[in-house]
Amino acid sequence: MSKPCVTLGLLLVGFAGLTMPCNAAEIVGIDGQCLDVQGGGKADGTPVILYHCRGTPNQQWFYSAGQIVGSGGKCLDIQGGKADDGARIVMFHCHGGPNQQWSFYNSQIVGMGGKCLDAEGGRAADGTAVVLFHCHGAANQRWSTP
Repeated sequence: MSKPCVTLGLLLVGFAGLTMPCNAAEIVGIDGQCLDVQGGGKADGTPVILYHCRGTPNQQWFYSAGQIVGSGGKCLDIQGGKADDGARIVMFHCHGGPNQQWSFYNSQIVGMGGKCLDAEGGRAADGTAVVLFHCHGAANQRWSTP
């Protein structure tokens, strides 16, 4: 039986009300790089980075109960639980706290404090850290799904 969720592609283009069975998808950012769980790690605190898209399990995501869930059933989490510019995004067991709540607006993924998921420094190289940063709408804060 499929766990109910919202398809990420629909959220990123603004159709947030449609719920359907989970179909994990890549989240693609600046220069076509994918949101990736570093090294495919499953431990709490594993960093989220950009990496060239390969379709591997550590690049598959779905949205459920306000959380973005990925590899090993862990959630995107703001390390330290504070909405500071530059706070690292990591994987952590899902607990539903405010540091794991995400919404979608204008191709941006918005979290705690109204700040956006951001490819650090506007870079797109493999291994670039994904952080929380004030929303400015540049390419390093725009996300889509194939």
